[in-house]
Parts: sequence; structure tokens; C-alpha cells
Amino acid sequence: MRSVNQAVSRAGRRLFLMDFFAALVVTITIGLGVATLARIVERVLGVQTLFAPWWGRGALIAGGVALLSAIVWTVARRRGRLRVAQELDERAGLRETLSTALYIQREPDPWSKAVVAEAEKLASGVKVGQAIPIQAPRRWPDPLMAGVALAFVWFLVPNMDLLGATKREVAKQQKQEQVLAVKADIQSKQDKLKEMLAKAKIDFVDEKTPEGKQDQQAKENDPEALRRAAVRELTALTEKLENQKEGEKAAQVDALKEAMRQLKRPDAGPLDEFSRQMARGDFNKAQQALAELGKKLADAATTPEEEAQAKKQAENLAKQLEEISKDQKQLAKKLESAGLDKKQAEEIAKQAASGDPEQVQKAMQQAKGLSDEDKQKLMDMAKAQMKAQQQTQQMSESMSQMAQGMTQEGMQQEGEQGMQDMQNQLTEAEVMTEDMQQMDAALSEAQKQLAEMAGQCMGGDKPGQGGGKKKSGGWAEGKPGDGKGDSPSGSPSSEPNPGGKGNGAPRTGDDPRDYTLDKVKAPTQNTGGPIIGSRLVYGEKVKGESVAEFAAVAENSEQRASEAIENNQVPRELQDAVKTYFGRLNAKVKLEKGDAAPAPAQAPPASPSK
Repeated sequence: MRSVNQAVSRAGRRLFLMDFFAALVVTITIGLGVATLARIVERVLGVQTLFAPWWGRGALIAGGVALLSAIVWTVARRRGRLRVAQELDERAGLRETLSTALYIQREPDPWSKAVVAEAEKLASGVKVGQAIPIQAPRRWPDPLMAGVALAFVWFLVPNMDLLGATKREVAKQQKQEQVLAVKADIQSKQDKLKEMLAKAKIDFVDEKTPEGKQDQQAKENDPEALRRAAVRELTALTEKLENQKEGEKAAQVDALKEAMRQLKRPDAGPLDEFSRQMARGDFNKAQQALAELGKKLADAATTPEEEAQAKKQAENLAKQLEEISKDQKQLAKKLESAGLDKKQAEEIAKQAASGDPEQVQKAMQQAKGLSDEDKQKLMDMAKAQMKAQQQTQQMSESMSQMAQGMTQEGMQQEGEQGMQDMQNQLTEAEVMTEDMQQMDAALSEAQKQLAEMAGQCMGGDKPGQGGGKKKSGGWAEGKPGDGKGDSPSGSPSSEPNPGGKGNGAPRTGDDPRDYTLDKVKAPTQNTGGPIIGSRLVYGEKVKGESVAEFAAVAENSEQRASEAIENNQVPRELQDAVKTYFGRLNAKVKLEKGDAAPAPAQAPPASPSK
């Protein structure tokens, strides 16, 4: 029975393999069919986001399940040895010889032994490979057809999105992209602003308002909330920068530069460039010019005549700085223009010149007609002026010491010390000026970012969303929703929904929300406080109008123009025009003050004869 058993075993393996291929074809076809159905559901309902992560993994899972199912199905339906022998007998034409031998192999009768011997003889000559060849399953085209159907559905079925899931997902993705873009934009702006604030020696950019923290924590994925939080932080930062810009340090720098503008050019000499830069308020260049002169004096690169000129110039500048440090007029004018009367302003300026802050505070408290806030602002102005005068006094002392140290034998130690002190004072003034410039740059950047971010929050400038008619000065009163805004020229506006509130159609008829405005002037009294606003009014000139402020501005402008001409800041071909202009301006000031005789009046026309 050895040959019979071997032939049956080989036939069993071949039949098992063909059954496995047949089962695998079925399971693959079923898997492709399920994938096609899932793709149809995905495209019809629009649930791509739900199905998309599973397509790759699903293909691997489906392949594994199909393979495992085919194996399990083949093992479960595996043929027994007797059935395999019957299949081999049928295909090899042995007329059930092998199957009969297997069935009666243990029978002892002669007939059974003769049948087994015959089967053994025939089995040794059977070619199992020819009798049971490995063939493709009968339904092998089914997976191909299922694959074609899946490809058709995959690429050609449109996205119907019956549930609207795709739209929601697209909107969600766009919102996430917008959030990332807004965060990146805000971060880049903050980085730039932090860098500018660091240069200005200011460190409060990371402070958060309570509203800003709430928006960032509760609505981290809302771009509008992020913009609102950024606007709040920029608003707070801008206010702090503006307050600091109006503080004592900035006022001190302005007062010091204004004091330097009063310097007049001394006689010609080595200190020409130094005096010119001092008058301009450019302390850095003034320091460089002074250092260059000091190097020349140390190297004995100057002539005795130049040293004498430098000594005379230093004495002149020291005297001017001394006079400027004791000048009370500039502070008095500022205080008077801020709301104090002339007598109070002069008294406070006098106390400030003495350098006693307590006396200034006491004199300020006695001022009438001012609120505590106004008094504090004026006090800060007076303190800044006092510090500027102290700096000017120190510069005067340093220049005087430097002049005393200039002798015929050269620069003495006393003069070198005075020059070094002057350079230190110029460095301090330059540092303060640079800090203010950096603060101005940071403030400008913060205001620029605030305007840009606020415009993004408001969706840009959209005229017609207010409740009135647009005019040159803004939006005039009107009826909200009437949609009848006029353009500045008086013609009907062509802008969309001008003056309307919302985007609906204009209302007609009576509207309970209609209103009218009556312009009534409130009875007020001038208590002598500071001017908080002004505007230009075209009309006839009022007789007796004060021209003091105009005269002061004209005088100051003429002085600056003269200095600019002397310093060759004005081109030579334009100097005559500048002199003529300010000459006419000065003549007009004298005419307004009554210093010059007015032009003769024209004779009245003769009355008609009767």
C-alpha cells in the first residue's frame, strides 16, 4: 500500500492548494466589494475625514483577513483520504481501484488482497501531476472585475456630501490654518516689538490684560479671539509707551535740546564743529568733535593761535551755557501756555531755577484753576526743566574748567579733566536721546501693528456700517437703516449701503427706531484751565486778538533759520529767499504789535452829488 498512499498524499496536497486558491478568490472578491461599498458611502455622505485614515490600514487588514479566511475555509473543507483517492481514480481513469484498495486494505480474504495488489501495481505507474494539474480557480475573473469596479467608484463617483460633513471639515481645516497663520503673524510682530523694546530698555511687552488671558485660554483656536487679545495687549502697550514718552525723562531730553538750540556760534576756531553739533542737539557728533580736538591737543598738532581760539571759544560756550542754565523764560512760557497765568508761571520758573523741588511743589499747589492731574503734569514738566538746567550747568562748569586748563604750555591736567567730564555728560545726554528715539520707534511700531490688527478684527474699513451719513469729518447724524447716506460732495452716495446699519434693504415708512438730533450749546464758563482742543475757523479777524504766541513762534523760527544759514544747512542759492521770507514775517509781527506805522488808509469814495 506504499505506492497507493504516496499517490493519494500527492493528490491531496494538490487538491488542497487548488481549494485554497478558489477560497482566496472568493474572499478577495468579497473584500473588494466591501471596499467599493465603503467608497460609495464615503462619497455619497461626504465622510472623507472619517474614512480617509482607514484606507491604508484597511487595505492591509482586508488582505490579512482574506488570506486567513481562505486558509480557515480550506482547512475546514479539506477532503479525506478516501475522497482524494476517489478524485484521483476518476481523473486518472483507474475505475475506483485506489479508493477500493484503501477501503479493503485490512481485509484478509484473497479477493481483497488481489485488489490491493492490483492497486499497488497501478499506483506505482500513476502520474499525479498529469491527473490533477494545478489550475486557476474557475472564478478567477471575479477579483479583477471587483477591482475595476472599485477603481471606477474611487475616481469617478463625485462627492455628494449629503450630510455636509465635507463642508464642515473643510471649514474646520481652513479655520485651523487661519489660526496657525494668525499665531505666526502675532508671534512675528511680538518678536519684532520685543527686540525694539529691548533696545529702548523697556520690558513690559509680556504683560497680559485679564481679557487677553481669558481670550487666549478659552478660545485658543479662534482666530478672532486671538486677534482681539493681541489688540488688547497692543493697546495696553501703546498707552504705556505714550505715558512713558510724555514722562519726565522725555521732557528732560526735549528741554535739554531746546536749551542747546539757544547756543550761538562763538568766534571761529577749532570748536566750530563742536558748537554746531551742540546747537543741533546731536550730542554724539559733538562728543566726537570734542574727542578729536582733545587728540590734536594731546599730540601737539595745533598751533598756538588755534589753541588761543579754542580757549576763547570754550570760555564763550561756558558763558552761554551758564546763562542758559539760569534762563527762566522758556519754562515760564511753557507753564503759561499749559494754563497758568503769567505771574504764577514766572514764580514757578523762578523756584525751578533755584533748583529746589520742594519750593516748586509748594508754588504749584498754590496755583488756581487747575486739577490735581494738571498740576502733576506741570510739576513733571518743571522737574524735567530743572534737570535739564542742571545738566546745562554741569556742561558750563566742564567747559569753563577745560578753558582754564588751556595754557600756552598746552592742555593742563585740569583742562583734560574738564574735557573728560564734558565727554561723560555728552555721553549721558546721547544715551537719553537714543533711549527716547528707540522708544519713539517702538511706539510707532506698536501703533502700526495696532492699526493693522484692529483693521483685521474689523474686517477692514467698510463705509456705510455706521448709523448716519458720511461727510468729510466722519459720519453725520441720520436714521439707522434708512440707506440714504450722502457723499461729501452732496450727491447721493454710490457706496454699498451707505449710512445703513446692516446689510438689509432700506426701511420705509415710520420706524420706531427713527430719531432726530437737536444741536444745543451747553452753558459753560471758562475757568482758566488748560486748552484741551482747538480748530481753525475761517472768518473775519477779531480786533484785539493776541499776537504774542505768533510773535514768539516767528522769532524762534527766524533764529533757527539764521543758525541754519550760518551752519550752511541751507543751500546758498536759497539763502536769499529764506532771509526775505523771515524778514517779511518779522515785519508783519511788528505791524501786528503796532511797532510800525500802518499803511495809509485809502480815502473814502466821494458821495454822489445830489
